[in-house]
Amino acid sequence: MERGDYYKATMQAVEHLRTSPGSKKSKEVLLKAYPLAKSASLRKIQEAIELKSLNKYSITADEYIALNTMADAIFHCPKALELIPTPQKYNKELGEVLPKAAEESYNLGLDQLKQHTIYSAREAYYLFVKANDYVPGYKDVNKMIEDALYEATLKVCVQKPMTPGQYQLTADFFYNNLMSKIAGVTRDKFIRFYTYEEAKNEGLKSPDQILLLNFEDFSVGNMVESKNTYEVTKDSVLVGTTTINDKKQDVYGTVKAKFTNYKREVISQGILSVQIMDANNNRVLEHNSFPGKYVWVNEWASFNGDERALNDDQKKKVNSVSLMPPPHQDLFIQFTKPIFDQTVSFVNRFYTKP
Repeated sequence: MERGDYYKATMQAVEHLRTSPGSKKSKEVLLKAYPLAKSASLRKIQEAIELKSLNKYSITADEYIALNTMADAIFHCPKALELIPTPQKYNKELGEVLPKAAEESYNLGLDQLKQHTIYSAREAYYLFVKANDYVPGYKDVNKMIEDALYEATLKVCVQKPMTPGQYQLTADFFYNNLMSKIAGVTRDKFIRFYTYEEAKNEGLKSPDQILLLNFEDFSVGNMVESKNTYEVTKDSVLVGTTTINDKKQDVYGTVKAKFTNYKREVISQGILSVQIMDANNNRVLEHNSFPGKYVWVNEWASFNGDERALNDDQKKKVNSVSLMPPPHQDLFIQFTKPIFDQTVSFVNRFYTKP
C-alpha cells in the first residue's frame, strides 16, 4: 500500500483475513486500500476515455475486471465483508465494454502484424490473446494467435554433425538427444529449434538462424599399454616357529614378491565446434569449441614370490584379467558426454541473454 499498489494491498489483506480474521493490521490495510484502489481504477478509466487512448477499451475492461475481482474477494471473506458491507461490482459496465475491448485489441494486433517484424509479431500475439480473453473465439482470433506466434518465433535450424560412416549412428544419437534437450532449454514460446527434416516438411525456406555443429580433431580407441615390475615386501610376517628352552616360539620376518602391474588405456577425445549464424547474411553471431575426453582403463597383475607381501589392492589386481575395450561407438558416446553438457549450457546462455 505504501508503494501505491492499492489493488495488491487489498487482495493481500483480504487473503490474510481469511486465515487470520483477528488481524488488526490487515483490517486497517483493507479499510484504507480498498477505497484507494477503487478510486484509482475509476480514475484510469476516465483518463483513458478522455485522452482517447489507442487501447482505451482494454484499459477500461481491465480496470472493471480488477474492481469486480476485489469485490468478489470481499464477498467471499466474512471478516472483510463486515468491514466493507457493500463492495461495488461493475457487471453491466464490463459487459458493455468487453466486445469493444476485444475489437480494439484485435485491430491493434492486425496493425502490429502488418509491420512484419519478429518484435511486432510478438506484440500482436499478446494483443490477440487479450482479445480472446475478452470475448472467447472473437472472429478468427484463434487463427490469428497461431499466425502471430509463428511470425513471432525465432526459427533456428540445427545442422547435424557429420562423421565417418562408422560413427554416424552415434553422432546421430548425440544430435537427437541435443535437439530434445535444447527444445525446452529456453522455456520461451518465441524460439523454436528445427532439424533440417522438420524445416523441409513444414516448408520453412528461410530460418532466422543456423546452429552449426561440427566434430573436429576427434579420435576414438587410441590404445596405450604399460608394464611396471617392482619388488614388494612386508615386515613382521610369521615365517615359521623355533624351539628355545624347550618352548616353541613364532618366528617373524620379511616376505618378498616381484609384482608386475599391467595397464591398458584406451583414449577417446575430440572437439565440437558450435557456431550460431544469422541465416540472412551468414554473419557468425557466436562461436565456441568444446572439448571432451574419455579414458577407459583396465589393470591386472601377476607376481612371483610370497603372496603375503601383497597389499589388498595388489591382490585384487592379481585376481583381475585382461579385458577387451568397449566398442568404438560406446567410446564415442562417452567422450561426447562432457561436450553435450557444455553445448546445452552454451545454447541456453545465448538464447536467454537479455
